[in-house]
Amino acid sequence: MRQFLIVLLSYLCLGSSYADNRTTLYDFRFWTSPERTRIVIDVEKGVRFSIKKDKKKVTLSVKNAKLLSSTYDKLFFKDQRIKKTNIRRDKNTLLFLFKTLGDYTVKSYTLKPNKKYKHHRLVVDLYDKKSKAVKKKTTKQKIKKPLSAKSNKKIILIDPGHGGEDPGAIGYKHSREKYITLKIAKKLAKKINQTKGMKAILTRRGDYYVGLTKRIRIAQANNASLFISIHADAVERRSAKGASVYTLSERGGSTQFARRLERSQNTVNQFGGIENLVDKDKYLNKILWDFSRKDRDIQSQKLGFKILKQMSRIGYLYKKTPQKAGFVVLKTPAIPSVLVETAFISNPNEESRLNNPREQDKIANAIYKGILNYYK
Repeated sequence: MRQFLIVLLSYLCLGSSYADNRTTLYDFRFWTSPERTRIVIDVEKGVRFSIKKDKKKVTLSVKNAKLLSSTYDKLFFKDQRIKKTNIRRDKNTLLFLFKTLGDYTVKSYTLKPNKKYKHHRLVVDLYDKKSKAVKKKTTKQKIKKPLSAKSNKKIILIDPGHGGEDPGAIGYKHSREKYITLKIAKKLAKKINQTKGMKAILTRRGDYYVGLTKRIRIAQANNASLFISIHADAVERRSAKGASVYTLSERGGSTQFARRLERSQNTVNQFGGIENLVDKDKYLNKILWDFSRKDRDIQSQKLGFKILKQMSRIGYLYKKTPQKAGFVVLKTPAIPSVLVETAFISNPNEESRLNNPREQDKIANAIYKGILNYYK
């Protein structure tokens, strides 16, 4: 009996030693957007993986991997592209078999840890396949017949901040900015779409990430006349409260607080995909320095003042005049653009208010009235 226990103990020690040397897969997350499905796995540094794709099957192989029991149930995800997920082990390799509903383009890469994610991340994207001919045809149609020209409506581009892998600011009671901004944006869009002569378009309609420069291109493609980006900030000081509005500064934030906001809002490579900033885009840069830039800045300031006036009627203002900062999403050429910080999600009272549907409606209504007054 004693010999058996010694052998068993030796086996367990060897097993645990082997497990310790394996790459741990800490967490799985999935995001669905109109153009892709994103799979994100929290992993250890130096993860070894490979991807094999058949017509309706994608196989992700991770060598020498260990899957946490708490993560197992998160694997079985279904959406408009993934029909079924299976997992099996081939010796020391874990195989994740994603049965798909179509033939998709697959891209994969790893991301380093950052302030919001402590682990390395393995990202796998399943993109819908579209031919270059279709893309060119669609682009030409949009240029020839912009939405506002066809309908003769004022197009307001509403941008719910963050989304998907980018949660945005985290509240005192762990509320996530991305959910709140989307709810307010949808309420605002509904009010605009019920108004004669106006139409709202959202940069995102669900919980998925949209690149900062892509948000700009959505506004351009739809010939938008206004760009409204909605956010809810967080700071270490819980007592900080109130709404504020920002317009673009090419030179960067005018205050230390504005510069801190820039750093948090302009993060582009932390949430999957390699994205070029507008400053590196020669075509956009050329337009940015056009004469239309000055008029855009003046109109953005006017819009900011109109929104702040309405926001002051429903709550406290953190800043009573529009502030300036170098937010990427505001660099929409020739389109008046503002970023609205609705409240501080880090303030317990304001966090509660931001999660209240009635208060969300009040905020949306204040922005809506500001837009109406701007057009008047």
